[in-house]
Amino acid sequence: MRRSLELFRACHSGVASIEFALLGTVLLVLFAGAFDLVYMVSAKRDADRASTLIAHAMATCSDSSCMSALINSYSPRQANALTRYPNASISLYMIQNQSGTIKPCSGTDTTLTDSKIIASAKSILRDNDVGSAVMLTTTYTSILPKVVLGYISATGATYTGRTVDVMGNIGAVC
Repeated sequence: MRRSLELFRACHSGVASIEFALLGTVLLVLFAGAFDLVYMVSAKRDADRASTLIAHAMATCSDSSCMSALINSYSPRQANALTRYPNASISLYMIQNQSGTIKPCSGTDTTLTDSKIIASAKSILRDNDVGSAVMLTTTYTSILPKVVLGYISATGATYTGRTVDVMGNIGAVC
């Protein structure tokens, strides 16, 4: 091993520096790919965690007017709360199960069309239960060069965190 290092230092033909440049480039791309992978996994985890925390905060309200006020005050401030993901979009709903039908009482949209949230709400909410539903979507665009992105995805990866939480059975709200 020691002899190899001495030969590497003593070499003046330029082969070693060219080898190092080629290997260095490959190692740099591998490092960037590993960084991207870690960041994408954390973006998914953060979307799930943020949607859970927001839904729980909404569900801890004592009545429906508190939840409506929280929805109205949170929406314009979402950029301040999600500083790491400036392109995140969030949908907040106060929902109620009325005879097996999930109806949005108030929220950022007037209709709730996400089938995964509806299915989750039907399994969690009993009849006349009021709850919160949050859908947070963020897109991660890779730092890898455009040449490499052609093989992966040029548009980036989109992650959606969905959470439904129960506030309680407070009677007809919607």
